[in-house]
Amino acid sequence: MGITILKKKPGYTIALALCIIGALMLLAVIWTMWNDGVFSSPDVPSALSTSLFNTTLGIEPLKLSLIYYLILGFVLLIGGVAILVGRRERVTVVEEVSALLECPFCKNQWRESLSKAHLKSMGYPKVRTLSRRKCTQCAKFMRPKIASTEK
Repeated sequence: MGITILKKKPGYTIALALCIIGALMLLAVIWTMWNDGVFSSPDVPSALSTSLFNTTLGIEPLKLSLIYYLILGFVLLIGGVAILVGRRERVTVVEEVSALLECPFCKNQWRESLSKAHLKSMGYPKVRTLSRRKCTQCAKFMRPKIASTEK
């Protein structure tokens, strides 16, 4: 428990670049199919398969069919997202402690979570009372005693 932040590990930039390249490849495939008139065709499935397998895209050494660019775009996008998710680390900034508080008047007990740094700064274990609070049972303002703490 406590406040955590997400820390980005090395490799985050490469993963972001893979995601962008994959998305651009998919966008190029959709743009080429749009120019071929696949989406305005009366028979969309057959026009889609014809466009994917017969239309080539790219410069001369890398001239490939659209299906290869489609597959490579999905692989790069999914791989980039997987690396982005995997290269994050949760770091605890503030460690919290669950304290059992007790009203000195009615002996009512309740749990409250406090930060470990706050307890240390007020002098806990020597000082065992907190700042003024209102008891939920007797409705009196008092300084509750710390009966026990748990991590």
